[in-house]
Amino acid sequence: MRRLIPLALVLCFATSLFATDDVIRRGFKVSEGGTLHLNADVGSIKVVSGGTGVAVEITRKADGRRGAERLAEHKIEFRQNGNDVVIEDDLSDGDKWRWSWSNDYEVQWNIRVPARYNLDLHTSGGSIELADIGGTVDADTSGGSISTGRLAGDSKLNTSGGSIRIGGGNGTIDARTSGGSIDIGETTGRVEARSSGGSIKIGRSGGEVIAKTSGGGIRIEGAAGAVDADTSGGSIHASLTRQPTANSSLTTSGGSVTIILGRGIGADLDAKASGGSVSSDVPITVQGTMDEDELRGKINGGGPKLVVRASGGGVRVRGE
Repeated sequence: MRRLIPLALVLCFATSLFATDDVIRRGFKVSEGGTLHLNADVGSIKVVSGGTGVAVEITRKADGRRGAERLAEHKIEFRQNGNDVVIEDDLSDGDKWRWSWSNDYEVQWNIRVPARYNLDLHTSGGSIELADIGGTVDADTSGGSISTGRLAGDSKLNTSGGSIRIGGGNGTIDARTSGGSIDIGETTGRVEARSSGGSIKIGRSGGEVIAKTSGGGIRIEGAAGAVDADTSGGSIHASLTRQPTANSSLTTSGGSVTIILGRGIGADLDAKASGGSVSSDVPITVQGTMDEDELRGKINGGGPKLVVRASGGGVRVRGE
């Protein structure tokens, strides 16, 4: 009896017979303080730091009978402008859309930069992975996740289709995603995190914190400045470690709010819950008559406004 081989397996085997790959390497003599500009039409990006100069390795793999032709059509340009390195690639207009949505062409950008070097990265079709980076970072991808080590300079990270994970930072951090969660480690400066479809978690921050999401909870381990947190789909847990100098606002339409205040922090509390009660274990000088679902008054003599709104749960104010 003859055994039939599935058509999908035959096609996969046939395609592998025509796979074509290559590796492109370039090196640039630059010193710390410059900027790597990478504008990629396709591919994932990985950057590490250390050593001297900029070293680039690009691996490419194309499946199918047109594999060699595709590699030839994918043009990559390298330039050095003073202490900066510029890398740009170009796919023929007819292939850009098709390649970006297919699995038969893969590109991986592996780059090493000096310890204190700035990054300006863009890819239209892949993830971005960064080690500890000593310079500023501006990274953007239209189709993948972003993960980093500790970022020493001011950083902007944006993705239209994945999560963002940042090991921590010494400058300001601006992280935005349209389709995933955001997780940021301990930072010393201002943090802004925005997601259209995931939760947000921020470690201890040395400055103001802005956290907004349409699809998950928010957790802020410790903010040394004012907090502006807003979610349409989860609970909020926030800790204020130092006396804020500006007003704070915490609002959720789909959960509860828990606030932990450091010792001696003063604030004018205005809290209201539509789906639960409001409670506090820190002394509050109450102003006017309050119901179970609202509480207004001064904490430790008052201070900047602390406005809290919960539509899907209760509000709890706690001390350290």
